[in-house]
Amino acid sequence: METVKFTLRIVRKRPLRSLLTVLQVALGVWIVAIILSLNFQASGRIDDAKRTYGGSLAKIVVAQYEEIAGYRFMMSSASNLRYGDLARVQESDLIENAFIYRDLWEQQVTVRGLTYLVKAAAETTSEYADAIGLELVEGQFFTKADEQQRSRVVLISEVVAEQLFPNQSALGQILDLGDFGEGSWEFEIIGVYKLYPPLLDLFITQPHLIFPLDATRTWMSLGDSEPLYHSLYIQTKPDRVYEAVADVQILLADRATDDLEVQGEYFEDSTSYLSDQVQDITLILGAFAFIAVLVSAIGILSIMLVSVVERTREIGLRQALGATKGVIIWQILNESLVFSCVGSALGLGAALLSANTMLTLIMAQATYVKFGSVGGLHPLAAALAVLVTILMGQLFGLYPAWQAAKMTPVEALKLG
Repeated sequence: METVKFTLRIVRKRPLRSLLTVLQVALGVWIVAIILSLNFQASGRIDDAKRTYGGSLAKIVVAQYEEIAGYRFMMSSASNLRYGDLARVQESDLIENAFIYRDLWEQQVTVRGLTYLVKAAAETTSEYADAIGLELVEGQFFTKADEQQRSRVVLISEVVAEQLFPNQSALGQILDLGDFGEGSWEFEIIGVYKLYPPLLDLFITQPHLIFPLDATRTWMSLGDSEPLYHSLYIQTKPDRVYEAVADVQILLADRATDDLEVQGEYFEDSTSYLSDQVQDITLILGAFAFIAVLVSAIGILSIMLVSVVERTREIGLRQALGATKGVIIWQILNESLVFSCVGSALGLGAALLSANTMLTLIMAQATYVKFGSVGGLHPLAAALAVLVTILMGQLFGLYPAWQAAKMTPVEALKLG
């Protein structure tokens, strides 16, 4: 309590200098807490996605790849897969589900006389929902019969449902895709679903409208030939995805061409580059965080040096009354600790209020715009930020503490 009281006297005597020191400490704690939270939260989100999909989700394509700087890049590809290949790949005991997913990119729809352009629509097969764990808000996913008959049904995301049908159920409503010479192309809404985790969008485009495969193709676009697809996806037994892809390469070997082979793309690989980016950003910003903590520690060093000068006579009296060097050092370090703790409290308060916004902004601007909310202040990041700041404050407080302790009583009283 004596230390706190004396520190408060310093604050009252030198309010501006004390305030600047506390703000320096607070800034250092805020930056360190934000940077560490970025690493912990973003890496945690990526690891969660890898645990959910990384060992069981892959895309099969007919393509040629080259490895550049440790990453695989597709150099060329061909649409040479067929609907019947779904049944063929499921001959492997390692594969739980297989589905075809065809991007429509965008779709114009008319609802009650108003026309909207919906970004990110897709056609797929009935296994899609189970394979990615699609969560329905209401209704149901279409069946294998709907898929085979190209039924005019559609599922919409809850985002679209809220926009098109606010405060009411979207089930049974009609989306009109236009007139293609056969009258209105109307589709009944049979389900509303939640958007899946943003990181899965790195691998499979997030759709807002889902139609049965080829249901939106007119007879003119389909023609008489069998439709060809660029890719198909497989969901495998846990942690067996590489073995399953090897099986598929054998089962679909006849789909390869002269220069293109049946290849697998893996969800886990799609997040590896993102993980590396997060680590790189953490290291770069971590350097600035270290500088911020260093500056705050220098601020504590300055105010402690001044404090020692102002208390020279008091220190001499304490030594004359029997205070040891250890007691003097402990006294000065305790004052340094007060400034560190007050600054840390302010810095953590700022981090708590701003972490979610800052982390989301950094991830969107520096890595992946659709990463979404990363989360707020991480508890471990907060604890480490405070610990590092206090340790640096104590370390830089040692010099003025030692300067005070090494003075003899006579010298201290004479200087005071």
